[in-house]
Amino acid sequence: MHDVSDPSRHRHPYRWVLFSGVCGVYFAFGVVAMSIPPLVGEVRADLDLSRGAMGLALGAWQLVYIVSAPIGGRLLDRLGIHRGVLLGASVVAISGVARAAAGGLGTFLLAIALFGIGGPLISAGAPKAVGLWFGEERERRLAIGTYSTMPAIGGMATLVLSNSVFMPLTGSWRTTVLIETGVVVVAATAWLVVSSRAPEAPIRVAPADVAGAAGRRVLLADPEVRTVLVLGLGVFFVGHGLGGWMPEALREHSGFSAMAAANWAALGGLIGVLASLLVPRRTERSRMPNTMAAMFLLIAVALVALLVLPTSLDPLPVAVAGLRSALVPLILIGLMESESVTPANTGVAYGLWFAVAEIGGFAGPFVLGAVADSSAGFAGAFGLVAVVCVALLVPTARLRRFSGRPVGSDPT
Repeated sequence: MHDVSDPSRHRHPYRWVLFSGVCGVYFAFGVVAMSIPPLVGEVRADLDLSRGAMGLALGAWQLVYIVSAPIGGRLLDRLGIHRGVLLGASVVAISGVARAAAGGLGTFLLAIALFGIGGPLISAGAPKAVGLWFGEERERRLAIGTYSTMPAIGGMATLVLSNSVFMPLTGSWRTTVLIETGVVVVAATAWLVVSSRAPEAPIRVAPADVAGAAGRRVLLADPEVRTVLVLGLGVFFVGHGLGGWMPEALREHSGFSAMAAANWAALGGLIGVLASLLVPRRTERSRMPNTMAAMFLLIAVALVALLVLPTSLDPLPVAVAGLRSALVPLILIGLMESESVTPANTGVAYGLWFAVAEIGGFAGPFVLGAVADSSAGFAGAFGLVAVVCVALLVPTARLRRFSGRPVGSDPT
């Protein structure tokens, strides 16, 4: 994304208020996205689902993202972040209610798939809000790193509270999901209040700019954007695959109780949150490929360690594997700083990115569930993810071609 000529002119005091509203909605996004993984055992028993069927359901919203994200991104550019994010949060809330009312695989899968319609308006709305309200590079990196932690924090809260508080309190996975869905309603209401009082964004985008902005074809012609898309696909395969199955894997493979498994998985989420807050704003553009390569290797080693170390030591590699969350803001920064991405087409760019990334987001839970259902078990599933992490070193190395180029320079 092009740097603005004088960033100090774009430091509107309301930017942090609006940003807080975005973070609240993205937090709720994470709560609903992770509402099922800690309850997999109970949901499978109630709906009579195999691991393969559950893996298909867990990946349903990512599958829908592949189609809906580009449409949602373009719609967001036209509606604006205020109405676009509110619409997305409303659809996510409906998805949560529908999950709690599901009576079988069909209705359960459709309820989760509905999340993939509303989600893109939120996931593309957050970077667009940052692009319009944060003109200074350091603040922008801090904002990206911060909002990127919100789904992880929401998911972590869900992992901890589902089995330790809500399930013992209600005795029902359906009621637990409804309680968690209430977080979206609160966040959407807060966003409605905050965004309705917001002045015009300091970085303005005229309708003519949106109409004339670079579309998907121009974005795909940029080699840096293509590399970032490949990395997004791989990172989402790893992140969504491990996020969806880690609690169940710790229960079956490592022998932890449901509560202990959820808590240790949440520890990995906490490590990811801390890394997401610290790494992006401390990583210069020239060092980004090396930082990402080191994180891929650490995650691969952690997964292998999870298979060979004694069970009592499993929390350590689970925590290290939580670094996967910090890869997302690094890649998002890479996309935002690409030459062909501007404030006028941020929604399109991030819609395209999420569409490609969610191919991996869908494949991760589905493939890992299928492998875990086979004779290879979760050991084979974790081994596969480790191999994917090593393979991602190739596009990471390609990213070095662009890391030395100043932001806003010609990619050719």
